[in-house]
Amino acid sequence: MNKISSMLYFHFFTLVKAPKFIIPLGVLILLQFIHYSTVTSPPTDYFNYIFLSEIFTFIVAIWLGYISHHFIDETTEQLLILRLRSHIKYYTIRTVFLFLISTSLALISVSIPAIFNFTGLFYQFTPAYFIYSFLIFLGSSFAGVSLGALFHPRVVPQKAEAPILAIFIALIAVTRYPITQAYPFLTPILWLLPNTSAHHALIPDSTHLTLMTVAFILLTSLAYGFFYSVINIYLLTKNKF
Repeated sequence: MNKISSMLYFHFFTLVKAPKFIIPLGVLILLQFIHYSTVTSPPTDYFNYIFLSEIFTFIVAIWLGYISHHFIDETTEQLLILRLRSHIKYYTIRTVFLFLISTSLALISVSIPAIFNFTGLFYQFTPAYFIYSFLIFLGSSFAGVSLGALFHPRVVPQKAEAPILAIFIALIAVTRYPITQAYPFLTPILWLLPNTSAHHALIPDSTHLTLMTVAFILLTSLAYGFFYSVINIYLLTKNKF
């Protein structure tokens, strides 16, 4: 347990000290503030605002997942694996770390509408809405960071193509719903990406969100995150240094 805790602390402080980590968080906060500053009083399509905010969070999560491997060099990573005496244990701890990062992103994203609510600019943001929104953001964040983490240099060794491919995948992921609506034959292929852009369709009137709907969004997003994590652990364990 001490090794796991120390490993998590190491990853956390290594990441927090890096400017590349601060920039995505700053972009997320800026996007959310701009987004909620356009809210009408009171908002007539409250959950459309939340789901667009979810997409911002998902994109930044992919960004963070993608760069998360660039803060620890291969030598340090090998030493950490030797300390744990297990590749699988090390990468599982990294998955836990990514989940903690997802929690932080969800808290940041849900805090912005809460701040606007306290200032009277975003009405009706009740404690239930706060919890529902947090759970939606948490699921999408974990799916995003796990998807971004798949672009590890040992999984996608082409350094020039990797960021372009990551951006392309992110764009396809956030537009999956309209793409499959226009081209249904792509559905069997695009199911590999989380359907973040379709979450708003689960609430046709944009005014009522149920616990069952939130649970469905959370569980499906977490399932994608764990699916990507398992693939990532398998590939990194197979493609050793």
